[in-house]
Amino acid sequence: MERTAEILLSSGIPAVVSIIGFFITYFLNKRNIKEEVNKLRMNVQLEKTADLPYRIQELLKSLMETGANKANLARIEELLAVIFAYGSEDAIALAASMQELNYSLAANPHLEAHHDVIAHYILLLCQVKYDLTGVEINPQLWYRMRLTDYSKLKDSLDRATNAIVERLNLSPFLKIKAVA
Repeated sequence: MERTAEILLSSGIPAVVSIIGFFITYFLNKRNIKEEVNKLRMNVQLEKTADLPYRIQELLKSLMETGANKANLARIEELLAVIFAYGSEDAIALAASMQELNYSLAANPHLEAHHDVIAHYILLLCQVKYDLTGVEINPQLWYRMRLTDYSKLKDSLDRATNAIVERLNLSPFLKIKAVA
């Protein structure tokens, strides 16, 4: 009887250890594969969107200089396609809101929404930059850096920016704080 127990223990313990090792290896490999797939997905997204902040700035500059000409409209369509395909939920919400505004401006050209258009582009720029780098940049910094008449436009741009942030429930870092 003792001999049988010895034999069972000497052969059973390695078998149990092997089975446990197999399950641990299986679950760890499964997790590693999921992590690798997520990493590849993020690399594709990064590759497709890495230059978006620059492209948004160049498009806005071109729109401010030449207006909504055929070339700029094609660039907007391309930008929207990339954002919809690879952008975050907040970036897509901003792009959709911006297009709704563009459509309403096309239907009612007499509307005054110049500041809303600029605010949408800059918020989109800041959101995409955050999505790519994790760096939180307040839109007011772009206004101060790029608009020579920002002091005159400050109230309306800040109001437009904050209204969009609140309406779309965007991250608080995008909201412009009142400076005393």
